[in-house]
Amino acid sequence: MAVNRKDLISAILIVFLLTSLQTVVSRATSQSELPENENITACITYNITLLVSDWNEERFLSGLNIYIYNSNGSLVLSGITNNNGCLSVELEKGSYIVIAKVDNRTVGYRELYVNESKTVNFRVQAYTLKVTCVDQEENIVGGAIVFLYSLAKVSNETDADGNWSLISLAKTNNDGVALFHNVWNGTYKIVVESGRKIGERILEVNESKHIIIKCNRTSLKIKIVTYMEHPLSNASVLLQDSAGRAFLRGYTDEGGFVQFNSVYVDNYTIFVDWSGEEVFSGMVNTGLNKDLKIKASVFEVSLYVTGPFGEPLPHSKVVLSKRLPGRYVSNVIEETETDRYGFITFLLPPGTYEISCANGIFFGKISVNLLSNYSGVIRCDLHPNIWTLLFLVFLPLSLLSLLLERRKLGRSLEYRRYQNMLLKLESIYSNGLVEYKIYRKLKEEYETKLMELGGRKRR
Repeated sequence: MAVNRKDLISAILIVFLLTSLQTVVSRATSQSELPENENITACITYNITLLVSDWNEERFLSGLNIYIYNSNGSLVLSGITNNNGCLSVELEKGSYIVIAKVDNRTVGYRELYVNESKTVNFRVQAYTLKVTCVDQEENIVGGAIVFLYSLAKVSNETDADGNWSLISLAKTNNDGVALFHNVWNGTYKIVVESGRKIGERILEVNESKHIIIKCNRTSLKIKIVTYMEHPLSNASVLLQDSAGRAFLRGYTDEGGFVQFNSVYVDNYTIFVDWSGEEVFSGMVNTGLNKDLKIKASVFEVSLYVTGPFGEPLPHSKVVLSKRLPGRYVSNVIEETETDRYGFITFLLPPGTYEISCANGIFFGKISVNLLSNYSGVIRCDLHPNIWTLLFLVFLPLSLLSLLLERRKLGRSLEYRRYQNMLLKLESIYSNGLVEYKIYRKLKEEYETKLMELGGRKRR
């Protein structure tokens, strides 16, 4: 049977329409089964790297809390910067607000628009604080401790009044500088200490700053002179502060100067010792007087040493002794000699002195109660020991001489006695009163004795 071509085309069109209608119904049914909050298209996110630095972009800051809010004010995410000051996040396209905090203190704020992956520099309110410490004469103060306190309660350690919290400290270098990095915006107090508090400043930090603190330190220059205005060298100078503590000690140079470069502005008691004696004590206010001249109780003693007839005795040995209080014993403090003209000069503190001079057999001594400058003459006579020496030498000689004279006189008398006896023997024998034999024997004895006593003398 033949098929009408027109009917065939109509049938094909009907099938196509039915197929298309089934496809539409299938798609509608599939869409109705999807969740209501699911978008048809996929979300696109971008990689954002936040690079957090201080305000001068000199240092990258780690450990900061970063909070990111969307345009509706809702918190999108948060994180903490790493050791390199970085925080990497993924954000969708849109506008955001980035906030940095430290211990609940907002230290940074930035608006951020995201439409691509990128690195974003984020400056926060962290500043560099440079503190230079100088004394009252603008000289640097090295080695001082600088304490930085914050008015915000950021630590548990507070100062004496309880209103400030210690957040950092540093030591001044050889240039008198202490540096503090990453100082957040706010109110701060700086305290400088070196043995005691010597400086303080309260300031607002809203930018990097360099401040100079003039500290309660000064220099003190002292010149010590004698009663005759001559420089006094090698004198010990002790400073005692207003609390009664021994503070500093120094020694004068050849020009009589001593300088103290680390003195607090205070009232000091000055003690000057020289040659083992205190020669001055007094008060000084270093806030008013920084160059001081002190006249110490040191006097000049000039002596001229002469012989018995007023002639100078050059290069005489001079012994200086001081009488100890309450004693008669003198303590030798110096031995020297006169010049070629017989002169000698001493610098001495007050006291009682004995000065003795010796030159060969000459000796002299004086006693001086020194309360002012003294000039005098020491006359040297024969040393008292000379007479003692002469006595000790000549007395034995005299006794020996007397003994010798006495012995000589005795021998002479005995000689005469034997001589007379021999004469009598000759007379007796001549008169025939003695025998020859006895005469001869006695004569030999007498002549032998005479020979022993000095030899036979001619009659």
